Amino acid sequence: MGYLHLAAKEYPAVSSRAESLQILERYKSELTTEEYETILNSLYSHALENFYLNEKEILLSIAQLRNEITVDEIVELAKKPRSTLCL
Repeated sequence: MGYLHLAAKEYPAVSSRAESLQILERYKSELTTEEYETILNSLYSHALENFYLNEKEILLSIAQLRNEITVDEIVELAKKPRSTLCL
């Protein structure tokens, strides 16, 4: 499954760590232990700063771990206006 393609959709903002964890749990069975723990650690680190990963950010994290996209490409996507985002 291509996670980058799934990340092309718009997803609602998340307002708690619990919501982010709930999203990650939906993908847990599709992830290796290492992928899951890497994203979980990122999720907790961001939550310390009151920033909660939404589904798009989790999908981009999976895509990056699976070499579908680079971190630099993710940064470039974030710089583009929403109306021009095309993955």
